[in-house]
Amino acid sequence: MHLAHHLAALDGLRADPAARTAVLRTADPHSDGDPLELLEAEREVRADHEALIVLLSRQWGEPETVDLGPHLLAAAEGATLPEPERTVCWRVAELAVWPVRDRWMGVGLARHGEDIPLQLLAAAGERGRSAPSVLG
Repeated sequence: MHLAHHLAALDGLRADPAARTAVLRTADPHSDGDPLELLEAEREVRADHEALIVLLSRQWGEPETVDLGPHLLAAAEGATLPEPERTVCWRVAELAVWPVRDRWMGVGLARHGEDIPLQLLAAAGERGRSAPSVLG
């Protein structure tokens, strides 16, 4: 696991007042397409995701799990979404979100398509703006 690296990346996101996203890890086995290596790489990314949620929950409390499906539908219908929701909703189905001081932080698993490797993604909302929630 790469938790120290992930935590450092999250600290970097928190230091910037703007809304941002960062790829923390990609399931990229650097092989010739061996399905077993890809499955193992994805398992490692999922394990990092779960461990990071546990670690951040100890630090910030239990996260809210936000279904980004309604955000994606709204974006697809032309709604203007703020960043990072606009970017994240196209890649992540569910986002674990924590309010942290004057902003929110989130982590989720991202996949662009079947042929794209699984990614562990982090997002930070703009300072002073509330966390994403279910759209009404």
